[in-house]
Amino acid sequence: MKLKIAGIFLVIITIIFTAGCVTSSPVAESDNPDAAASTTISLSQADEATSKNLDEYMTALDDAGQFSGTVLVARGDTILLSKGYGMANEEFSVPNTPQTVFPIASNTKQFTVAALMKLQEQGRLNITDPVMDYIPDAPQWKDIRIYHLMNHTSGIPNLGGYLIIDYDDIALPELVKRFADLPLTFEPGEGYAYSNNGYTTLSYIIERASGLSYDEYFKENFFLPLGMTNTGPDNARDVFTNRASGYTTMDGKHIHYDLQNIHNLYGAGSLHSTTGDLFLWERAFQTPGVILTSQSLDAMAEYDFGITSGVIANRTFIGHSGHVLGFVSETAYCPDEDVYVIFLSNHDRAQMESLHENLPAIVFNEPYSLPQKIDRRAVSLTAEELGEYVGVYPSDLDETWTYTVFTEGNRLFYTSVVPHESVELFYEGNDTFFVTPESADSFIFTRDTNGTVNGML
Repeated sequence: MKLKIAGIFLVIITIIFTAGCVTSSPVAESDNPDAAASTTISLSQADEATSKNLDEYMTALDDAGQFSGTVLVARGDTILLSKGYGMANEEFSVPNTPQTVFPIASNTKQFTVAALMKLQEQGRLNITDPVMDYIPDAPQWKDIRIYHLMNHTSGIPNLGGYLIIDYDDIALPELVKRFADLPLTFEPGEGYAYSNNGYTTLSYIIERASGLSYDEYFKENFFLPLGMTNTGPDNARDVFTNRASGYTTMDGKHIHYDLQNIHNLYGAGSLHSTTGDLFLWERAFQTPGVILTSQSLDAMAEYDFGITSGVIANRTFIGHSGHVLGFVSETAYCPDEDVYVIFLSNHDRAQMESLHENLPAIVFNEPYSLPQKIDRRAVSLTAEELGEYVGVYPSDLDETWTYTVFTEGNRLFYTSVVPHESVELFYEGNDTFFVTPESADSFIFTRDTNGTVNGML
């Protein structure tokens, strides 16, 4: 299937490339330096002030050691901020810029659902179709419909099949076969559990319905028509320009993550991109008739197909976030105000919640506070005292995920949702622990009426 590039589509793309990509504001950087030298579009006085406030906030966040990555904020076609902060590679002092390429992890899911809705519009599938129409060798999936996979109500478990630290590429049929026999966590439609395996299955359905590989489908129907030249499938072995290195905090210090083969996530989280490319995507995706009809877009928003909705800065937003070892991402769109907030980070302890709340607040002139440098101090506990916190605790992200807290001598650790990673917790007082001293994130343990630890927030 080829996406028709005509009429309104060409108009939208022309607007995206010519309006707002360059600004007289000193805090905005174009993805095309040559274009920036030849074209200047002045911001209004109000937008100029907003642009400076956004950069002031991000600079403070960077100075506080709480963000490394790139940010793009726009109202309509007017880019208010497009800039990099921190280092794309700390070892070689390579700064982040708008051209820096990051894995976008679960933000891939909106692309996957857009492909399915497009195929439905073309009559090549229906999201009410049984999954077994496309994958007949999975008898326990007989009651699963495509839409169950799209909003995580299929019961297919999130983990199993492979680890992203395995560098070997796995073909989709083989990958699906690896988890097709795993027991369902609930009957289809009877519960909710976030499932990357469900979205990997959707990738295979796209291949069966379109006749193209998952990667080729996106390239031909989305990336090439939209001019998204810095977006594509990520692979641990690939070498390409402007690739960011991923970092985390472990044992109280920053460490460099080895590259991981997220290509095997396919439609669950395999893509890399830039903030500029994601803005091209969001502008086209959110405009009815360019990629999808208004009916398809409304269905995605209503049923949380590949995107989520909520309220930030007292405004409705729709979007998605992503998290993989060493990287986080977010795309958020406020439809009533036509405002976009996109950020990509190469440190997985980035202050996502602060960015999610405060960047829109700045745009909408809502209250916000500038970030402050934090230097938390650890308090020593004995091995016996730390032993009180040992246990298995559910995650508030997904009911199927758990955190196992354990001790090694007089040190406390937890295992994250990625099974092979253990992270040290540092005691601050009042049953509160932190991972890194410059972050406001906390792990707070609760106690019952007898004073026994019984939960973790």
